Amino acid sequence: GILPWMTEPDMVADVDERSWLLLSGSSSPDMNFALLGVDDGALLEAAVAEVEARGLSALVMLAGDGKALASLLPPVFQQAGEMPIMSKRLDAVTGAVDPRVRRAVADDRAAVDAVLVAAYGLPADAVALATSPLTRPSSGPLCVWVLEEAGEIVSAVTAARVDDTVGLWTMATPPDRQRQGFGRALLDAVLADAHDDGAVLGLLGATPAGLPLYEATGWETDETWELYVNAPSEQFH
Repeated sequence: GILPWMTEPDMVADVDERSWLLLSGSSSPDMNFALLGVDDGALLEAAVAEVEARGLSALVMLAGDGKALASLLPPVFQQAGEMPIMSKRLDAVTGAVDPRVRRAVADDRAAVDAVLVAAYGLPADAVALATSPLTRPSSGPLCVWVLEEAGEIVSAVTAARVDDTVGLWTMATPPDRQRQGFGRALLDAVLADAHDDGAVLGLLGATPAGLPLYEATGWETDETWELYVNAPSEQFH
């Protein structure tokens, strides 16, 4: 689902069943990451070498058998907790259309940028990457959704459709707008739309900020990924 973000020639997008290496060049480690799901030291060494050669801040995620590689990480990579990988079956998703929720368009980009900055504290270049689908006439499997309250965008999320699955990224509600039901309403509406379009499964990686909402709305943890960063992360600590 994240591959459509990797559009520039100098970006790295190397994905297979054993590992991912997705390097955007952003100053934020949250936008440059390697995922390893197998106990293969050569794969880890190659990923770290690519990160170091580019001088990037990055997030290394270890899943399944790949967790055995933790001791091989260079000391600069410090543990930043775990990320639950969560799923939700969409066969029981129902709900009335919420008139506050809609697909974002190019003119919404500045407002969506502001929501992401307020929610995560991401640097400007990382936010620009996160909302880049809004600059393209057709974003393919990517779509940014927003919820407006009294004419102001107060919550946003990106949905990435792959076959019968919808993945959610960058779910964001500013702190002063949280605990008012906006995130839950946006999530319900996006999943209902995906279900109506034939999706049967929702997937996401939960940040600490978003985990309580997902647990309260029926998402289940399938596995957890260990996280390591070589620079401070805005989303994981």
